[in-house]
Amino acid sequence: MNGDALLTRIAQMQAAAGASRSQGKPGTRPQQRPRRASVTSRVESWLALIEKRCALLAEDRRFIRLRLATQQNSEAMRLAKGYCAAWEQAAMQEQLAHVKSNAGRQAANLWLKRQLDKKINP
Repeated sequence: MNGDALLTRIAQMQAAAGASRSQGKPGTRPQQRPRRASVTSRVESWLALIEKRCALLAEDRRFIRLRLATQQNSEAMRLAKGYCAAWEQAAMQEQLAHVKSNAGRQAANLWLKRQLDKKINP
């Protein structure tokens, strides 16, 4: 196919594509049906317990979920209670009010990591 034939073919394809589009007013979009929510958000009981007692960030939720989702529910609840206790203890020991949450977060995440490491490497 030479250059002129190729350009002619491209123009034909573009014209055909334009003809198949809806003939609405310029600048308007065709109406779309509202989407249904296909994903339900499931909050595990152990995560709900932690969220009630500790001010979690999105990173904390991911960190906890990744580590506790594979545990049996009773073990996950035990770890969640320990996580909260570690958080609260570290936050109480911190003198500065604006640092309490961060101190609690660091202590609790470290505590959880150590608990799970003990299970892997007894």
